[in-house]
Amino acid sequence: MLENEGVFEIQPKIPAFFKEELDEEQYESVIKSNGKSLIIAGPGSGKTRVITYKIAYLIYNDIKPENILLLTFTRAAAKQMIERVKNVTNMELNGMMAGTFHHFCNYILRVYASKIGFNNNFTILDSEDSKDLMKIARNEYCEKLGDYAKKIPKENVILKIISYSSNTLKSLRESILEISSFLIEYENDIEQIWIKYQELKKEINAMDYDDLLINTAMLLKSDKELLKYISKRYRYVLVDEFQDTNKIQLEIVEALSDYHKNLIAVGDDSQSIYSFRGARFENIKDFMDEKNVKLFKIQTNYRSTPEIVNLINDMIPTSSVKKHLNAKRKPYLKPTIIETFDDLEQSEAVIKIIDEKIEEGIEYNDIAILYRSHALSMSLQQKLDSKLIPYKLLSGKRFIETRHIKDILSFLKILYNPYDKISWIRVMKLFPGIGTKTAVRNYESIISNLSEGINILDIFDKLSNKKTKDIYELLTKIYKKRDDKPQNLINEIYENFYKEYSNLNYKNSRSRNMDIERFSEISSKYENTGKFLEDMTLSENIEVRPSDKNDKKDEITLTTVHGSKGLEWKVVIIISANPGDFPNGMAIKEKNLDEEERLFYVAITRAKDELYILKQTTGSTNPYLRNSFVFIKSENDFIKKISEDKVNKMRVGYL
Repeated sequence: MLENEGVFEIQPKIPAFFKEELDEEQYESVIKSNGKSLIIAGPGSGKTRVITYKIAYLIYNDIKPENILLLTFTRAAAKQMIERVKNVTNMELNGMMAGTFHHFCNYILRVYASKIGFNNNFTILDSEDSKDLMKIARNEYCEKLGDYAKKIPKENVILKIISYSSNTLKSLRESILEISSFLIEYENDIEQIWIKYQELKKEINAMDYDDLLINTAMLLKSDKELLKYISKRYRYVLVDEFQDTNKIQLEIVEALSDYHKNLIAVGDDSQSIYSFRGARFENIKDFMDEKNVKLFKIQTNYRSTPEIVNLINDMIPTSSVKKHLNAKRKPYLKPTIIETFDDLEQSEAVIKIIDEKIEEGIEYNDIAILYRSHALSMSLQQKLDSKLIPYKLLSGKRFIETRHIKDILSFLKILYNPYDKISWIRVMKLFPGIGTKTAVRNYESIISNLSEGINILDIFDKLSNKKTKDIYELLTKIYKKRDDKPQNLINEIYENFYKEYSNLNYKNSRSRNMDIERFSEISSKYENTGKFLEDMTLSENIEVRPSDKNDKKDEITLTTVHGSKGLEWKVVIIISANPGDFPNGMAIKEKNLDEEERLFYVAITRAKDELYILKQTTGSTNPYLRNSFVFIKSENDFIKKISEDKVNKMRVGYL
């Protein structure tokens, strides 16, 4: 193999079973993709299989696992692919790096953070921590502004703007004009608060999610020797869900593949639905236009029935790379469009569909109800509740962002990083008689003593008084065990303090305490606190229910289309497909229907066997939007774009 090129010089080794396991398009994508390659993967076409076999192919051709980098958008996806590669090759993949962009960037920064002014034991701020720290930055900036301070945007608004700026690499001015143009007069204020926020993160040795990407990109850009060292290690860089990458992620993967020039991107621009996070479906087209990029397409759909695939082909977004899906399954039922009078009749129609499916032997778990925005599900939720139909919402706070779990995590964070101001304040305020001002003073005293080289245990002893005695006694007890396993530390905090605190402060203390006990079980897999904190903060989802598969509840899934990405169900019901609801009214008003088309495409491609699309004759559920003539134009109505021969249509009265 050529050291620089990463291209196979002689006849490559191709295991015989590859031909049996891959279709023609998949096989070509696996065997011929090298250098810069783009694999356009239609929905249900075996994208995971292609990536799995590509990694297996590289290993069979003597590429070591540690020289392969796989970047995904969820840890679950990375784990699934690695397990499949192990099964295909019957080999362990020791040393292979596979995970999310944030996971990989965290890995790099844990080694090289000192090059950009951080200690390697930096804390990662989750969204709530970031908001708390931004609030401190905003308050410090506003202290001397008098009444004008009341007009300055709140911390969550500022965070949204600067996050968009960071992920798109656009200027602050451009970002404000694109997502909150009415705030342009506060550009200077936002900029000054942003600067303060950056300073505070340095002071407390912490990074937020965006910093993991930004600081890694900055590191690779500013240190050419380091870039060469890292990129030389990774002979092949594979990127899953390439359509969801933003500008800075594209910069990172381009840099990482700088030495060997092997960047294999897999994705589908038709399924790019995260522009609000800075994702650019244009990354696919820009990559296609680069010199010497090889293009592959996998277009055989193994997920859905031919009838659903026919509809999908009808609804491929206008601005997409040209593709045509070919159905592999046997014929079944045409998708059904159901017209109801209003959202109340829509709820009745959905209940009737569910009842019929359950009678046919389909389980609740096999049914999903999708909608453009969460508010559109309210009437339906009430109806499901009244009929005692079990359902789960794929929304709300993540487990580790619930108050009681964040409290426990804060104790661990100050053991790991004693400069973590947000966690210190949170811990202090759990104790009677300590408010924010006292907590800040205590924190400042601790940091002042630490900077003088005083041992932390001596600091606790020195600062302990009548009001703070309990907290410093507890901290002394757990700090002496700081090198213990995280499970032992959590149990210590829980048994010696938090269990009683929970019982005294929460109406639902029993369920919260069960959460903490489950959290303790999760931590039992970890040997050290640092790794545990990293994984908890970077994880997309922590399962709080018992891990026993027999305890899995049979429930219908209710989710926004954004939340459905990557999932599939036997029966999919899309509600409120009305101009103004879906497509979204603001998108229509701003003549920005590109992403709405991609959202609808993602929604219909989730269905395996049956697809139902519901709309109302009264139009949008929003009366203001309903009265605007622009929303009833046929180009704004997805239903009117569907060929009559592709679907069955009915009015609710005939259900």
